[in-house]
This record gives sequence, C-alpha cells and structure tokens, in this order.
Amino acid sequence: MSLHIAVMGAGCIGGWVGTRLAAGGARVTLIGRPRLAEAVDQGGISAATLSRDRAHLDAADIPVATTAEAARNADVVLLCVKGRDTVAAAQALAPHLHDNAVVVSLQNGLDNPDRARGVLPAHTVVPGMVPFNVVWTDAAPGVHLQQATSGEVVLEDVPEVLPLVQALKRGGVPVHLHPTMRLVQWAKLLLNLNNAVNALSGCSLRDELSDRGYRRVLAAAMNEAWAALRVAQIQPAAVGRMRPALAPWILPLPNVLFRVLAAPMIRIDPTARSSMADDLARGRPTEIDDINGAVVALGQDVGVPTPLNAHLVALVHAAEAAGQGSPRLPPAALWPGDTP
Repeated sequence: MSLHIAVMGAGCIGGWVGTRLAAGGARVTLIGRPRLAEAVDQGGISAATLSRDRAHLDAADIPVATTAEAARNADVVLLCVKGRDTVAAAQALAPHLHDNAVVVSLQNGLDNPDRARGVLPAHTVVPGMVPFNVVWTDAAPGVHLQQATSGEVVLEDVPEVLPLVQALKRGGVPVHLHPTMRLVQWAKLLLNLNNAVNALSGCSLRDELSDRGYRRVLAAAMNEAWAALRVAQIQPAAVGRMRPALAPWILPLPNVLFRVLAAPMIRIDPTARSSMADDLARGRPTEIDDINGAVVALGQDVGVPTPLNAHLVALVHAAEAAGQGSPRLPPAALWPGDTP
C-alpha cells in the first residue's frame, strides 16, 4: 500500500512537494486555501523542476481539501504553513492524526518544530528544510508550480522519515539527511535574510541580486548574523551548494565578478520572487519575525548589535501595515539611519 501523505498548508512549496510525491506514486491529500481547491478542480495541478521536468495531475488524482480533517489516517503530514500559523495548524490536526503519524516541518525559521511538538507531544515531529523557491505561474486553467531556484530538501536523519525519503526520490525530488537540523535551519535562515531585501525592493530575485546595492545590504545583514552566531558558538551547516559562509564575501563584489562566482551556486528563474514578497503583494502578514527577527533576538541574547536586521524588520512591518504591497525601496533606503 502506498504511503499516505497529507500536506497541511499546500501553498507554493507544499503544493509543489505534494504534487511531485503524488506523481511518484504516493497517496497525497493537499490541504490549502479555497483558491487552491478551486484552481485544481478547474485544470489539475502541475509541478515543474528547475530543469523543466513537469509532473501533471488531474483533479481526480490528488484530493484537495480546506480543513485538517482531511489528514485523517495519513502516515506523514507535511507542515508547510507560515510560522505564525504553526500552533493553530497543529491544534487543527491534533484530533485527526492516528497514533503513529509523523509530522515533518518544511517551514522557514528555527522554532516551528518545537511549536508543533508543544501541541502534538505524542507524535514524532521532524524538522526539514526546503532551500529552493517555488512560484505559482499565471498559466490557466489549473495550478502551475515552477521550482525557481536550486537546492535539495534536507530532513533530520531519523528512521521515521525513511519512507518519505524514498517517496520524494520516486517523485524526482533530491533529498539529503542531516543529523543536526538546527545547524541546517540556521544556514537556511542566513540565506532567507534576502527575503526581506527582495520584498522591500519590489524586484524579481534575479533583478534584485543583479543590483550590487541590494547585495551589499544583504551581505551586511548576514555579517550581523554571523557576528552573533560566533559569540553564541553556533556554526551553521553547509549542505550541498548551500554555503552561507561564502555569501557575505561574494555578494558585495562588482557585478562582473559576482556573476562569475555565483553562477555555480544558484540558478534563478526570471519570475522568482521571495515568499515574503508574495505575502506583501497579497496583504498577508509575513515571516519577518521568524527570520530577521531571529537574528535580532540572538543578538540581544549574546550582546551583539544587529541594527540593520532590526531596521529591515521595522520596514517590513511598516509595509504590512500600509497594505500596499512592496514599497519598492532603493538600496539606500534599506540602511538604518544614514549608514550606506
């Protein structure tokens, strides 16, 4: 019998992973917003890799629900909601999970697995990390999800995830196991510091990273984080091509050198934007407190100032309050005070 997987919070990442799993033979139920259910009903759902390997499923092949009850009898639940929704999602799932169900957090930030464990103490909750970006393209009808940046899924190296690992591989999703996911999560968080820069710029990821001014802001935000991490004696993990220690050195380089050195590290679809940019565009709260806010919190704990990250947090919260999408700020406006 095939593995039954429920995806709680099937947005771009959850919908993409769930569709690839279903295409590989797993029995998948997507749990998402009514917008997802309506679009899948109209034309199915497709998930394409960065190399344009496309898996397509008709609505009859992948159930889409809008409530947590659809996770009943699932062997694995992929938790893909925003960090602010983790506790509510876990509470909604709790009455419906069977005793041996494994919950896998594929979320940004550091604290979501612990938030889920607090609500689901009888269940195994496994941290995971998705390094790449996925965009919902405008093609119609149906849902069309395109992987937009490179990388492989990382899961904590525990026996409970081995069936999921095999299912991911059958679906064409590269996956890596790591013994210390907290260090992997910190590595991803360092790279996710770009989410705020991208959201505030109003540019695509490719255009933003082509601008040395924005790259200098990102490098400085990363350097603040590294300063706090060194004092805290935390060494983020390098996984695959994800080398966060190199980024602050490469990002400020002139454009010609940056393009040469960064090309092997990351490939970016021209349509890609950060999930934080999407949240601002749709008038939704962002994950800024779980990303740049985590750097600020660590800095406060170890006595290391993080003024740039604090400023980025404030700018994103101001954009949320304004409700007008990205403020489209130039690089100079992202620095605190008059610091260029």
